[in-house]
Amino acid sequence: MPALLSWPAVPLGPPVFSFFRKNKPEDLMAFLREGQHEFASGPAYTLVDAASREVGIEVQEARGGLAQEFEEAAVLYANGKVGEAAALLNRYLLEHPDNADPLPWFMLFDLYEASRQPEAYEDAAVDFAVKFERSPPTWAPRGQLQTAALSVPLMSYGEKFGGAEKVRLQRFLQDAQDAPFVRVEVSRCPAPGDVAARAMLATLDQVERMSRPLELIGGSGFAVRLGAAHQGGRLGEAGWLLWLAVLRLQGKEADFEEVALAYAVSFERSPPDFRPPLALPGGSGMAGQGVASAAVFHLSGILGPGCEITLAELSRFAVGRKQIDIDFSQVARIDFAAVGLLLETLIHLGQGQRTIHFREGNEMVNTLLKVVGASQFSSVHVRTRN
Repeated sequence: MPALLSWPAVPLGPPVFSFFRKNKPEDLMAFLREGQHEFASGPAYTLVDAASREVGIEVQEARGGLAQEFEEAAVLYANGKVGEAAALLNRYLLEHPDNADPLPWFMLFDLYEASRQPEAYEDAAVDFAVKFERSPPTWAPRGQLQTAALSVPLMSYGEKFGGAEKVRLQRFLQDAQDAPFVRVEVSRCPAPGDVAARAMLATLDQVERMSRPLELIGGSGFAVRLGAAHQGGRLGEAGWLLWLAVLRLQGKEADFEEVALAYAVSFERSPPDFRPPLALPGGSGMAGQGVASAAVFHLSGILGPGCEITLAELSRFAVGRKQIDIDFSQVARIDFAAVGLLLETLIHLGQGQRTIHFREGNEMVNTLLKVVGASQFSSVHVRTRN
């Protein structure tokens, strides 16, 4: 069986990762609200712990923090690009045969476990055993990636709709043709004017004609803003139709019928009919689940869009505690779309001299937490390995 370290390189283009490296929580959150998508090198990440000392593995710290390839692999994985992340890590190991840092190996092992690739894991394990002259970690898959781990097109609408947004929209619609489902984010979108509303309606219509399920991120708040614009007399007919479309995508039939009746009265024409939205694959699997025990909050699945309820449960669990232990052992992936909400939750939880500990997460998840600056507000502990 050929070693997977010969996986062909995937061209990623010039690095574009400079991330949210902000020294103060308020600066970090201001940056996130601006909706920028730049990445800066994360803080130093070492695996100096009792386990690594016992097995005699030399642990090295990348100059200035994580190696750029580790950061890029973590972000690719967070965006659902599992194959590209694996290829990048394999290429790094092939091009750095003298590097004794086990982190890229552990990242690769955990990626293969989460995506259920035992053959690839076995190939990497053989190379690991030869390099470090010790047994590789035991195959022990935990949190599992499902359909939602695939790369899913995302179109985000913000405060304006101009040339740049039109270019992104064109690429989004192209990608949607081959995607299992798509995501449209309106978390930061105000009630649009007539031109922008028509463009958004056209997008929703094209996705529907492709028969692609659509996950609407931030839809509840957007519906409230559209309703407020109606109350203020600022909603044109396209805005009304968009309001109805948003309510339909959320499955809110009673609210839809109420707004549809008001539309018919206001414009003296028949409103669109209510049609249940197409079901997301496997319920999309993106929200993640949280269960609190006596001393630990357990998270599982994929932490992604729709995880507000889960993170709210975490906030309730934290009430009255000085130390918050979060079990990440069953978390397969943190979707990049949920990073801002997770960081905002950490900032809130960290008030009042609380300490936050993420434990037993896989190294793809742990590395992302380091890259996005979660270590400014929490401690990220390495996974226990057999």
